[in-house]
Amino acid sequence: MKSFIGVERRMALLRSFEDHEYWPEYGTFLLRDATPYGPARVRVSELLGEYAVDAAPCGSVARAGDGWLDGRATDQYHAVRLEVHDSPPEQDTADWVEVLETPMATGGTVGLAMVAGGCGRDQFRLGEPGIYRVRFSRRPATEGDSYRLQFWPVDGQPEPPRWIVRGRRPVDDDSNARDDRSRYGRAASDLVLLLLWAQEASVVVTVDWLADRLLTSPTTVDEVLRYAVSVGLLEPFTGHDDPGQPMRLTVCPRRPASQQPARPGPMLRPASAVVAEPAPAGRTGTVASAAYRTGPGRRLGSVRPGDSGIAGQPRSSSRPGIPLQPEVPRQSDVPPRAGVVTASGELVVWRDGGPVVLGRWPGAQVRQAVQSRHGVVLMTSTQIALVHPDGEFQLLGTNMGWRAAIDPTGSQLAAVETHLGRRSRSRLHLIDLATGARRTMPWDENEAHLSVIAVHDGTVYFRNGRGGTCRWLPGGDPRPMPYNLLQVDPYTGIMLGADGEPGLLLVQPDGAVHRLAVKPGAALAPGATHVYTWRYAPPALSLFDVTAPEPPRLVELPGGSRTGGPAPGGPVWEDPRHILVPTEHGWNDLGAPLVRVNVRTGVIGPVPLTENSIHRPILVEPCPDLVNDVLR
Repeated sequence: MKSFIGVERRMALLRSFEDHEYWPEYGTFLLRDATPYGPARVRVSELLGEYAVDAAPCGSVARAGDGWLDGRATDQYHAVRLEVHDSPPEQDTADWVEVLETPMATGGTVGLAMVAGGCGRDQFRLGEPGIYRVRFSRRPATEGDSYRLQFWPVDGQPEPPRWIVRGRRPVDDDSNARDDRSRYGRAASDLVLLLLWAQEASVVVTVDWLADRLLTSPTTVDEVLRYAVSVGLLEPFTGHDDPGQPMRLTVCPRRPASQQPARPGPMLRPASAVVAEPAPAGRTGTVASAAYRTGPGRRLGSVRPGDSGIAGQPRSSSRPGIPLQPEVPRQSDVPPRAGVVTASGELVVWRDGGPVVLGRWPGAQVRQAVQSRHGVVLMTSTQIALVHPDGEFQLLGTNMGWRAAIDPTGSQLAAVETHLGRRSRSRLHLIDLATGARRTMPWDENEAHLSVIAVHDGTVYFRNGRGGTCRWLPGGDPRPMPYNLLQVDPYTGIMLGADGEPGLLLVQPDGAVHRLAVKPGAALAPGATHVYTWRYAPPALSLFDVTAPEPPRLVELPGGSRTGGPAPGGPVWEDPRHILVPTEHGWNDLGAPLVRVNVRTGVIGPVPLTENSIHRPILVEPCPDLVNDVLR
């Protein structure tokens, strides 16, 4: 059950929101910012960003930073109340087993979230962008726990966090604690966030001050400090015999991807450290482009017949392979056609030969990005947003997200709105990206969970949650299809389906059906002239020509390539000839984070990316109607 409440007391409580069916995942209570970075947003240390340091999530009670707050929870239904006040509310600690106050930087709108999703399902307006103080309180309830988060705006420098009531000591004294990480990890996380906010407030740090804020003893603080140094959360510091003596403690950033097992090629620049003392305003970074190339004449692999998982097609060694030569400069110098989304939520596009950060979605774990006529649509597991060509950020919907579909013209978006709870429900919407207007499909929303397959020629194709597929033309009722639809080719309208019999069905727009002798799991390549499958080790792409009974071609890829289906961060087709293939761990055997494969010629070439987009990029899927022929 959810409810919004308006003004309750003229001078204190402004608004509130309640959710009695919040089910967090991975034992993590999570609240994220819903507002992207903009000129009005208050800038704080980059190390206050989500996952910017290696500290344990949640701390001993809760933590907050730039656009996020997390806390300890259990995986069950909980009751959550969010409140915004115009001034600090009266402190009420009765019956609350844990109470913490902490600053949080925000764009002004927040929402309950999931670890694997973006920002919240239901948005709650705090006010203008800035720094807010939040009082986080928890107590047991009949089912799960009851949480209350009270926000109020902060003028001037933020007061560092303070732990007011603890239900347990910050250091785990349980005899089952397996090691120092189990014993000290959460307390060290508390310490790191306290130091980062102390830097924002220009506070002089001592052991006594830390103990008072953490609601623990100086002896415990000393133990936690030494543990934090031993695991690389803090840089080593000199002794402090006097607990009242000022200290200089330097917080270390998260180890960058470049410190993973070494691979050839350029490495990421590590972030600078931040110290817990007054410091200059945070620096602003620039986006730099870098290209990755192999040595002259290096052989990259081959295209040959092979065992691709295509049924009914024998392995053949009589047909010579096509050597894969380093790509000509024209293709290898071309960045991703529609752009890329970085792990930090930046949408990067290339204009006038250089990269531009078009928009930012802080804290959001973007799982899919698709180009449209009106900008780039970004999808998390719980939200969909549109970044317009001028950088304007527009939230299209909450409780809807990944695996939505855009029609080939880039004008309409089909998405399913899903509400999870004791009585889950689903509704399918078709959204006009030009106006934001939406049409909702007539459906018993309590009957089943829906999922979108495609939009083509104004018709929405979807799964009904009962093992079947349907189509819906707005203005009429949804109708079942005679087979299980898997794909609709955006260029031709040809469909790929299954009917329970061996092989897959290739369905022409006129209704003609042709059965393909391929195994389940094969996908339709753009243009519908081939179906394809992936091989994981060694990585390869197998192509089966649907127009001729020939053995499949095997396109061998560089070692370390990330292959697979629609999982976030996977390969993306740019057009019927080219596919972009990222890497599994940041670099492939060529020393490149991304390659472009010409599936007709077998030519492979590295693709330039920015430094920030090298690790686990989400490639923007180009809009078919906007694809041109600049790539050969």
